[in-house]
Amino acid sequence: MVLAGPDPHGIGGEARIWKLIIVRVDSDEGLYGLGEAPHIQLSPVGVREAIAAIRDRVVGRDIRDVKPIVSEILWGARPPHRPSIGLGAVPFGAIVWGLGGVEMALHDLLGKALGVPIWALLGGRYRDAAPIYLDWSAPRQLDDLGAWADMALDAVARGFRDIKFDIDFAATDQVTDVWSRNLPIAELERIVARLTAVREAVGWDVEISADCHMQYDAVSAIRLSKELARLRLKWIEDPTPMTHIEAMIRVREQSPIPICVGEFCTAEQFRELIERGACDIVHPDVLFAGGLAETRRIADMAEAHGMPTALHNNSGAVGVVASAHVAVATRNLIGVEYHFHDAPWIGKILDRGRPLFDDGRVVVTDTPGLGGVLDEDICARHLDAGEVLF
Repeated sequence: MVLAGPDPHGIGGEARIWKLIIVRVDSDEGLYGLGEAPHIQLSPVGVREAIAAIRDRVVGRDIRDVKPIVSEILWGARPPHRPSIGLGAVPFGAIVWGLGGVEMALHDLLGKALGVPIWALLGGRYRDAAPIYLDWSAPRQLDDLGAWADMALDAVARGFRDIKFDIDFAATDQVTDVWSRNLPIAELERIVARLTAVREAVGWDVEISADCHMQYDAVSAIRLSKELARLRLKWIEDPTPMTHIEAMIRVREQSPIPICVGEFCTAEQFRELIERGACDIVHPDVLFAGGLAETRRIADMAEAHGMPTALHNNSGAVGVVASAHVAVATRNLIGVEYHFHDAPWIGKILDRGRPLFDDGRVVVTDTPGLGGVLDEDICARHLDAGEVLF
């Protein structure tokens, strides 16, 4: 089912309507599992349609075979096995994104069936809670340095000590050519001044990172990183397009700030990024990597190369709790993202009997599966047009 509702502080500080795809997988023993898939590409060739296609390969299968099911959907298997080719021919895009939600639901279902939490299915937990970094994007009043400072201080007051801002939305009042990937001096100076206001407001005990959304060329990204170095950022994220691997390598080699990439990448894509030295920090998302086990696979790959893992998160309560289960089971974890700080309904659709956040963290418990149930009242109030509750 699709949920929809207001997000008062979206990207660039603009209000928007946000949609969530919630997935449910039922077993013949009366149990069910919940997952979340990204609402991106809700169209005739989008995520919801991918989920419908995936259903035909999941119905009737043994829920204990989560990884073989995922592998078959991504890659197929050798004949005489049928099907011998992955559902989307190549493991990218909507098929993988739909699979992320289905695989999440299968893990929730399997955990309930076995009476264990998802983190136990992933090998056990290194910590009891996942630290959150709050994505604040940018204030609406870009030229008001006080607004930048106040926004950062508000995050700290809410218990978060790790904050991210969107570089490409930090100085849109200075953009003169929307097609150029080059960063002119006037825009660069405003970016530096505005993030400096953040650093001066919160001091040196709060982490700050910056997302570029793959908008810049290598020359601009390197220049930006050197100008921001004195602010001691945790990372610069996706400075160049993810398909420009040579540019990513050049930026990573010359940037004084760690480079974090990969929110839309699968394990095979991360393998190349890691082996070619295109990043310092891997940044998978359970919604886009193909699920929880694939995300753990990416994190293990990074750890074997001495690299930390941060979890990108573009989801509501179901997805962020699932990400927290992955996070506590990941040794090299340095944070999990959350966007929807000003849209309470998004964080309350999953009822776990406790607030979503505890001092800037998502606590995981011993409750089987994800550890929660849908809040049907909140879901009913936010059903998208034409949708019905499960």
